[in-house]
Amino acid sequence: MDYVIFSSVYKDFRDAILDNIPDMTAMSKRVSAAIPPICNILNIGFIKIKLIAPSSIIARNGLNQEQVMYEDPNGFESMPIIQTYRTGENGMATIEIRAKKSHKFTPPELQAAKLISDDIFIILGRSRLMSAIHYASQTDTMTGAPNTAQLVHHSIELKAKNKLQNFSGLFLNLKNYKYINQSKSPAIGDMGITCFTRSVMAMCHDDEMIARLGGDNFFVLVKKENRDIFVKALSSMNVSVTVPHGPTIPLTIQSRIGVYDIQPQDSMNEIMHCSSVALNESRLHPGNDIVYFTKKMLEDAYHEKEISSLFREALRRKEFIVYYQPKVSVKDQKLCGCEALVRWNRNGQVIPPSEFLPILEKEASICLLDFYVFRKVCEDIRYWLDAGIEPVRVSSNFSRHHLGNPHLTEDILAIMKEYNIDSKFIEIELTESSNFEDKIAMQKFVNGLRQHGISVSIDDFGTGYSTFAAIKDLNVNVIKLDKSLLDHIGDEKYHDEVVIKNMVNMINELHLEVVAEGVENSKQLDFLQNAKCSIIQGFLFDKPLTKEDFEKRLSNEVTYTHIS
Repeated sequence: MDYVIFSSVYKDFRDAILDNIPDMTAMSKRVSAAIPPICNILNIGFIKIKLIAPSSIIARNGLNQEQVMYEDPNGFESMPIIQTYRTGENGMATIEIRAKKSHKFTPPELQAAKLISDDIFIILGRSRLMSAIHYASQTDTMTGAPNTAQLVHHSIELKAKNKLQNFSGLFLNLKNYKYINQSKSPAIGDMGITCFTRSVMAMCHDDEMIARLGGDNFFVLVKKENRDIFVKALSSMNVSVTVPHGPTIPLTIQSRIGVYDIQPQDSMNEIMHCSSVALNESRLHPGNDIVYFTKKMLEDAYHEKEISSLFREALRRKEFIVYYQPKVSVKDQKLCGCEALVRWNRNGQVIPPSEFLPILEKEASICLLDFYVFRKVCEDIRYWLDAGIEPVRVSSNFSRHHLGNPHLTEDILAIMKEYNIDSKFIEIELTESSNFEDKIAMQKFVNGLRQHGISVSIDDFGTGYSTFAAIKDLNVNVIKLDKSLLDHIGDEKYHDEVVIKNMVNMINELHLEVVAEGVENSKQLDFLQNAKCSIIQGFLFDKPLTKEDFEKRLSNEVTYTHIS
């Protein structure tokens, strides 16, 4: 063997195959194309590689394949040299090398042939590793579906071909999937998601794609003419989970879907943003699980971002003003309490609470505002006491987001202590809702307040699913009927009067205070008096008042005896 010639040819061989090719098949072809000069010098007549590997990230069903890398047209010897290697995933690679026909390897040729075998294994192994890395970066490992990175790459390719505007984007969230995990098991839940994903993948054709974004969120890129077919199928899909050595488990997977028809100028970021805005709308309106994007939704989303970005600075600048809406005793129509309400004075313009409270509630910034208002309430009560004005009990709203604060009761008491406020002047108002998931935290919070003599009220009573559970399980002493219950008073088509009378009667029998809010006319007032509702709050008596105007009510400068 001419070592000088071999050295030169070997270098050309290495240069030809040392490319970053994350595809074993493509790399095998590259090796096959580059290796004949080497085989000619070393008198190699045949090279074959066999790979056996268990299931892995790049081969879910494992591997058992072989490939001929080189075959001399003039034939080869029958006795092979076999080199065996262990792969990274605990598999086995075997490389078989045979001499040309009628030739026996010399020791130098044999040594060089083994070197070539090592090179082939290393190069192909490197290619498989790169393939695994590429796969992991582009694929959801649990389901085998594309991930966000692959989705974006795919969209770029479609846009380059001027095809992307022919598609619609569907942003999916699997509804209440945590209950499947809880009622079945997390393992069955994972298998259910995998079955769902593969069913949708089977529906995709001609550049359509489903990508798992994480958890129970997915994105489907579907041709516009197939959009409605996919929406119908994805809104409720039946899948069967096969459990090893167990029965097949049927699951019904329902989805919320935000739908966006892609425009020519859209990037994937814009597509996902618009469809996610539509999806968020479906979350805000239970029962409306399929929402099609409109420009107004985007305007509302930008408004939310604007409110969020302005909030903390506005809080620092004390742009939030506390108003007080009187509560009036039905018995003598005298002031007996009030509710602290907040308004936002932004550059001389008053922003109504409906424009910012739901946004702050959504992102839990409401907790900062609640304490801001409560501190102002304590400050105003202290001012009235020092001025010789006897306050009434003031109710201050606290969001359920506070339940994550283990020191909530202590924080409230600390502010009261700072201003030396007696507990008889304070009422903490909580929203009655089906979302009181942390029952233990709520009970602990209410009990802590009641132990210190602080009144606790349930707001919007009668609108949630946990209405009677709230009375039974929480040690509250005030119940506020939601204003929506009064909307049909006097209308015989509705049964609201019967419902309210029985609610008020039950609350009275439990020796709790009952407050009706949103009272706007004398017909509602007469009904509530007859139903023995003890306290009224609403525009019939007073709108929310500034601190200065409310002081006039406290000083008895304004009374309510003129209202009959």
